[in-house]
Amino acid sequence: MSPWRSRVLYFDGLYAFRQGDADRSLARNSEALKVARATDDLLDECQAITGLARLALRAGDYRRVVEITTEAHDRALAASDEVAAEGPLHLLAAGTRLLHEYAAARALYLESLDLNRRLGNTGWVSMEQQNLGWVELHLGDADAAAALFEAAEPGNDAYSGAFTDLQQAGLALVRGHRDQARLAYDAAVATIRDLGAKPDPDDQAEIDWLGSQLT
Repeated sequence: MSPWRSRVLYFDGLYAFRQGDADRSLARNSEALKVARATDDLLDECQAITGLARLALRAGDYRRVVEITTEAHDRALAASDEVAAEGPLHLLAAGTRLLHEYAAARALYLESLDLNRRLGNTGWVSMEQQNLGWVELHLGDADAAAALFEAAEPGNDAYSGAFTDLQQAGLALVRGHRDQARLAYDAAVATIRDLGAKPDPDDQAEIDWLGSQLT
């Protein structure tokens, strides 16, 4: 059995996930996992588990996300395979964050940030800096959050601009500037609505959190 079959299945599952076809993505990632285990390919196994974790995250089953990514992350670390650890670690941090276990999420995002710096994944570094910034806001440290948001490479599209506004809303809220937070939040939500965008679960969680705090 060729290990390339697992990789093709995984990427087809990822494409299906991006297209919103959860059933096809589940089938492809499940088959990819079977092939990876049959061929004893740790990287492909971790990729398939990452694909399954994405589906669980979108479905709101955050404990399932943590369960399956913890196993994959531990196996990758035991094998000293940092590339294999990358995907499961990111989803493990996200699932932990969405369970509101912010201190644990902080440690995981710091680990992911360090890993992606070692691997030279500049885009992932920026993403984890932003994710970690939100965790710092939940932990009440606006200064640490601001430094992380500032360090992250900003996107140049309207959706990224909306999340910059959301970050400013979060900073203002934690610092006690509710009127300023409300203005930034309303601007961000209006942009996202006008774009017809569907935020990822971790992004939507922060939108909902801000909305509940500012109501």
